[in-house]
Amino acid sequence: MNFKDYRQKSGYAEKTIKVQDSHVNHFKDWGIMQGINPENISYSEALKFIDHERSRNISSASIIRSINSVKIYFDYLIETKAIKQNIIRQIRLRNEGKKVLPELLTTVQLEAIYLDFSNAPQWIHRTAPAKILHQRNIVILGLLVYQGLNSGEVGKMETNHINLSEGKIFVPSTRKSNARTLKLQANQILPIKTYLEEIRPKLMEHQEPSTYLFTTKKHSDMICKIVEQAKKNHPAIIDSRQIRTAVIMNWLKSNNIRQVQYMAGHKSIRSTEAYRNQDLMDLTRQLELFHPLK
Repeated sequence: MNFKDYRQKSGYAEKTIKVQDSHVNHFKDWGIMQGINPENISYSEALKFIDHERSRNISSASIIRSINSVKIYFDYLIETKAIKQNIIRQIRLRNEGKKVLPELLTTVQLEAIYLDFSNAPQWIHRTAPAKILHQRNIVILGLLVYQGLNSGEVGKMETNHINLSEGKIFVPSTRKSNARTLKLQANQILPIKTYLEEIRPKLMEHQEPSTYLFTTKKHSDMICKIVEQAKKNHPAIIDSRQIRTAVIMNWLKSNNIRQVQYMAGHKSIRSTEAYRNQDLMDLTRQLELFHPLK
């Protein structure tokens, strides 16, 4: 099994693999110039690579992405028994300084965002297609503000993941999140029913048959547009990540951390704990400053 096969097996996209290859090759080239065999690199030598990158005025964010790629390469070397220890994993990524969180949206605010969007007057949609798309967008915004979904999860949902009789949805797993079943709010039921029975069939008239709930190819772009529309009435909105952060933090006020880990789809409890930290940094952006493990 080569390095590419290893990553494909782990679910990495081709575009991501190409970026990782660039990072790993740069690391190897640096090792050759320094007379260091990457497979035998020590912790202190690894820090020299970081210092080298910083001396080139490479941003912390770029260095962190490179280090993460190299970590994956070393995981591959362990998998293939080329090495016994991943030295790179001893380097910890930390946030830089204390940043002020974007305004935390309360459950009342999230509710208002959804209701105002849902109840927008018909006259603002000048064409019939715009009115149809708005009905779809109501459903998507509801999944953001009530279930805290991200664009990847929205994109993977299929029509059979909706159970209106029980008022629940199944959220499929992604490379970064676990699958889970979540409750729907009462005011989501009718828009979703209308979408499934009336709106989606109209949208599918000129498309190939599909089981996906939303067949748009670029779900992240679609969600960005929906959030921008909602922002017109609620300027406190920054982006969909802020909405997800708010949903999870509000869940933590009334649920135990294990429940929230499940609801958020976090693979690690540490991801959930980060939202509960009193000195919470900007989780939506993960501002980077690595700090080697002492």
